[in-house]
Amino acid sequence: MALSAWQQSVGTMVLWVAVLLRAPFVFRSPQQRGLWLAVATAVIAMTLNLPSVSAATTDLLGRGHAVGLVRNLFGVVSAAAVLYFVAETTARRRLRRWHQRGTCTLLAALIVIDAVNEEPHDYVVTGAGDSPLLALYWLLLIAAHLGTNVLCVIMCWRYARGGASLSLIWSLRLFGIGTALAGLFWVGHLMRLFFPVGWIAECQPLIMEAHGLFRAAAILVPAVRAAHCICVDISIVWRLWPLWKELTEAVPAVTLTKSRPRLFEILWPPVPWKMFAYRKVIETRDAILVLHNYIDPALLEEARDHVSTLGIPEAQRDAAVLACALHRARRMKPVGGPSKAKAVPVSPARLDHGDFASEVLFLLDVRQAYELVARA
Repeated sequence: MALSAWQQSVGTMVLWVAVLLRAPFVFRSPQQRGLWLAVATAVIAMTLNLPSVSAATTDLLGRGHAVGLVRNLFGVVSAAAVLYFVAETTARRRLRRWHQRGTCTLLAALIVIDAVNEEPHDYVVTGAGDSPLLALYWLLLIAAHLGTNVLCVIMCWRYARGGASLSLIWSLRLFGIGTALAGLFWVGHLMRLFFPVGWIAECQPLIMEAHGLFRAAAILVPAVRAAHCICVDISIVWRLWPLWKELTEAVPAVTLTKSRPRLFEILWPPVPWKMFAYRKVIETRDAILVLHNYIDPALLEEARDHVSTLGIPEAQRDAAVLACALHRARRMKPVGGPSKAKAVPVSPARLDHGDFASEVLFLLDVRQAYELVARA
């Protein structure tokens, strides 16, 4: 049982980290707002359920059942936030009105039951059979959570299939799994209400731990996706840098800002990463187009002959020919000087397709071939 309590503490800490990391960003996105609110209120309830926190608050307040009441009220607010999330995702106005009225009614009922019940209690599920009011309290609470969880799971899986973005799809899927586990947790409460079996109480902390981890993952999906996009952009800039530097030194007019050391550019980009990677690709492309004016048919044929001796695979042959021609054109061009060659009248292959991902891959092939040609 000590292991379960420790794991529950770890899950609570993970949830707090996820909630705090997403707090500055969620209010810009209505679709993520309800998701974050549901997890935030759930983690408060989970924190109050920790043995150390429960003991400390009981000593402070002097009433053991008050902690249980506050914990369960936060649980109801979390269930209401789940309904809010479903209503916002599905754009159902009737569901929004229903969940607001139902939440207020349920919160009032729980508080009234607590005030009316004069018997000493600590909101123990298995002790509800000795008190009709306490049994009613738990039945209302369990019914609210199970109804909310079932509805949320259905909506999450239905709308995840047609989500507008990959982040929303995975947020819905992970939140749906976490909600299903929360429903299983409350099924355990329902069973304990009528059948006080010890093993159910032992499994519930593990179920709640898994629920917390899935919900934490759900609200961290946008952050993970954003971090992945930044890593991809950093990789593009880092790998393209040698070719970009070599070509822009020959054609400095294509650069928008003054060049800085490579590591400094990576750590402190002058613009957001997405724009920075796009800028490096465009500047490299523009430098290639300028240098292409110095590539005449004879030079291009010479580059093809040279590449044929290097054993380069056919799929990378166009990139290698362009790299070889650029390497020789760069040596022929004085900085800022006019072209004296009879240029090849077409643009370099695969630079005019309009597909940014394909263009990046092609330029990276050119960079690799350029280094090979430079060493040859």
